[in-house]
Amino acid sequence: MLKQITERFINQWLFILKKLTFTLVFSLILLNISIITFLIVPIGFGATEEIDSEIGEAPIINGYINITAQEWNEAIKNQIYLDDLPIELWVMHTAQNLYISVQVDLLPIARSSSEFIGLIISNSSSENIEDFIDAKIIQFSNISEDNFEYFDMNINSSIFFNDTVSNGDGAAKLEDTTSTYEFVIPINRNEEDVSLELGKSLAFNITYGVSPSYPSGIRKSSIILINIPSLPTPKPLPIKLTLFILVIIVFSILGILYVFYIYRIIKLKEKIQRIKR
Repeated sequence: MLKQITERFINQWLFILKKLTFTLVFSLILLNISIITFLIVPIGFGATEEIDSEIGEAPIINGYINITAQEWNEAIKNQIYLDDLPIELWVMHTAQNLYISVQVDLLPIARSSSEFIGLIISNSSSENIEDFIDAKIIQFSNISEDNFEYFDMNINSSIFFNDTVSNGDGAAKLEDTTSTYEFVIPINRNEEDVSLELGKSLAFNITYGVSPSYPSGIRKSSIILINIPSLPTPKPLPIKLTLFILVIIVFSILGILYVFYIYRIIKLKEKIQRIKR
């Protein structure tokens, strides 16, 4: 009897030890996988919106959207959130430039006199933080007086450097509680810029900040994927329409030749009558 109890006790303990060993080994495996994943997978942000740019007439970059002149009329318009800050984002392009407008509506008490909007651009559609290497920033020095500067910068190891040659342009203006930022970015590149191309998709980190210090002044941001479609190719005329146009051209030429022929005959008759006289 005692032997049976002892064997049962030992078997229970062996079962418990097996479970503990399995749990410990499984936990260690999960921990190792987590550590390896953390070390291998680059840090990234998820894009919250994908926008297809539209082709339109180039607006005037002055921080003011002239509705009566139908400025930005063809732009794609979206409300997005920089964390908890809602903004209006307008996007359009021509063959030469990409145009982006950002409108921010804030009460005066919530504003900073030196606020800014930045477009931090990835070198592709990648959303990994190390791929965001180009920055276009419109920085207010005194928002109440509409004093601002446009900066074209490149990013290396999270440090912002001014480009040797500034590419693009921007303007900003505060009206009532709404500040409007307008950017124009050439669809070409120099050595310090991301290559914007027709038919290409790029990730943009739209940022809002409160002081002229980058990136420490950034308070809110969101990544947007912008697709820049190629310009539409002219469609060939339908065959029937083409033939109809050719028939009109041929008959028009024949008509002109016939009129010229009649004219020459009339002139020739007049000449013969003068000779007879």
